[in-house]
Amino acid sequence: MATREIKIKVFTTLFFGITLILIFAEYLKIQQLVFYAKPLLIPCLVALYFSKSVKICPYYLVALFFALVSNIFLLFSDPKLLLYGIIAFLFYRITSIFAVVKNGDRVALLPLFLATVPFLFMFSYLIDIMVSPDHPSFYATIVNDIIISIFCGMGLSNYVMNDNKQNSWLLISTLLF
Repeated sequence: MATREIKIKVFTTLFFGITLILIFAEYLKIQQLVFYAKPLLIPCLVALYFSKSVKICPYYLVALFFALVSNIFLLFSDPKLLLYGIIAFLFYRITSIFAVVKNGDRVALLPLFLATVPFLFMFSYLIDIMVSPDHPSFYATIVNDIIISIFCGMGLSNYVMNDNKQNSWLLISTLLF
């Protein structure tokens, strides 16, 4: 087997192994394990991306950097650090949108708008029941709601307008966000 394929298998196994460890650690509330394992997830994904991809998208790498920063900040319960984590996560989503726009199909505005509306309602309801307006991260959470709704709308509209493998994966990934 070629070294490239070996690297891909190793990094894929590592990524899913760390993911499983994090799932169990979160479920069993083993905070120390979460604290050590969560920062390893994104670097492992970057290594897998470099091993697997032929063409590297700089927007995606910037998005992953912000995902790493948000993962680190969101490990803590201090409201100020949580706010920084939400802001880093916001930048992660924005750069993810840039990566999709740059590398994907052309986005039609009317289908994007129509596909975004249901997600805005759903995420707004979730914010309403989970985040108090006097919480420091309330406004950052609303902006995040709008950005993720647009991203989900982009995935849904691209899938409906042009059903291909790339748009199917985009829809799946945005719904999993």
